[in-house]
Amino acid sequence: MRIHVTLYSEFKQFAPGGTGSFNLDLPPGADLGHCFEHLNIPENSAYTALVNGRRADRDTLLREGDTLVVFPLICGG
Repeated sequence: MRIHVTLYSEFKQFAPGGTGSFNLDLPPGADLGHCFEHLNIPENSAYTALVNGRRADRDTLLREGDTLVVFPLICGG
């Protein structure tokens, strides 16, 4: 299956070719955790992930055509 991924800030370093936006082929039934493993994003990374605009966690199943956005947690003050 193919999804579209956009990585922001320090997560861009895990993008193929260093671009923040790309298509990614994953096996059917893959979840967000599998996607992170495929991209070599460390398991202990602090992030917010959105799948099709909705907050997602590592167990969220991905489907053909999904849009995944990952960005770091932001602190304010």
